[in-house]
Amino acid sequence: MASRFPYPLEKGDKLRLFHQIRELSYTHEIVLCALHEQAVQKTDFQEVKQYCSAIYLFPFSKILNILSGILRGGMPFTVSYFFNISIQKKIAQVIEKEQPDHIYCQLIRMAEYAKNLAIPKTLDYMDAFSLGQKRRAESAFLLLKPFMHYEAKLLKNYEKKVFLDFNNTCIISEQDKAYLNFEKSDKLKIVSNGVDIQYFTTSATERCSVEPDVSTEQRSAQLPSTEQRSVARYDIAFVGNLGYYPNVQAATYIAHRILPLLKKDMPHIKILIAGARPAPEILALQNEHIDVQAWLPDIREAYANARILVAPIFHGSGQQNKILEAMAMGVPCVTTTLVNNAIRATPETEILCADTEGVFVSQILKVLQNVDIQNTIKINARSFVEKNYSWASAVNLLNDIMST
Repeated sequence: MASRFPYPLEKGDKLRLFHQIRELSYTHEIVLCALHEQAVQKTDFQEVKQYCSAIYLFPFSKILNILSGILRGGMPFTVSYFFNISIQKKIAQVIEKEQPDHIYCQLIRMAEYAKNLAIPKTLDYMDAFSLGQKRRAESAFLLLKPFMHYEAKLLKNYEKKVFLDFNNTCIISEQDKAYLNFEKSDKLKIVSNGVDIQYFTTSATERCSVEPDVSTEQRSAQLPSTEQRSVARYDIAFVGNLGYYPNVQAATYIAHRILPLLKKDMPHIKILIAGARPAPEILALQNEHIDVQAWLPDIREAYANARILVAPIFHGSGQQNKILEAMAMGVPCVTTTLVNNAIRATPETEILCADTEGVFVSQILKVLQNVDIQNTIKINARSFVEKNYSWASAVNLLNDIMST
């Protein structure tokens, strides 16, 4: 059961579910029930259908769902947004028809549909939603703060409540698990994300890289160490779902806090901000130093055409797929301690961490100005992902959990 159709892979929950479906399909027959707000494209449907014996799609109206949730009371908006009684009845009919041996419910958004079904079931919290909401509330506009703190409280209570309704539960990281901290939450199993290491490779970086242009050569002249430096169109990239609040905050942080400081040493610096559904404030960042690309058919182009990935993410929860993908392609990453807490790479050898604009700038310049550091991180980052983040290993653990 999924709150979104798991393709295309432009959001973290869709990426996670698609690879789980693919891996589980090798040993299980998969029936997918997925909600959707927009029509599912035929090509996207076929991409997922090859791994499923049946797919049932349920369109919904978020406005009607939220109004119904308000009338019921006590349900977080994050959950009521996706819950509809008529869809619940239709899913019950699917269950009756398909007779599944096990129900896998992705995210608390779908818990209402599954919690009362008398079939063994597993809930994947993925992220601690209450933690992400709490962090957003802390930096929200003054008038929004009370509502967002209230939603965080509702989410925390709901995460605790539905835990008892499922036979098995899992979550993406120790950091998210530790935040929940309710009775018996120690029973939560960690199922991390993975990386398609055959798709995101260092050889893909070479295939996608571009020839130098005049501006690239100008930027090269600014750096004291340019020997053996791989050619890239951009010095820095940031990628992600550009309508997602933590990513919007990160992109604007790069533009308004980091870029002004970097220009002192790199007056010709070029930055790529790429991803689906960019918010208006992201589109407004386009200028001589920043290139905003709303959609790339192959996200590897963004990683391959940047010398480093910078992700100043201070809000949200879970794991950052962009970091794992970039690391798999041998692209050095500079990100926050918060992000790395969920990934657990070794700072200074596999990843670089920063939590203020001054440290971000110094870490960025350190990588851009030192070929030896670039090469060391490239090798170590790829090795780290290969050892710790294969989808096969992650889904094998999930399969074991659902088999208990």
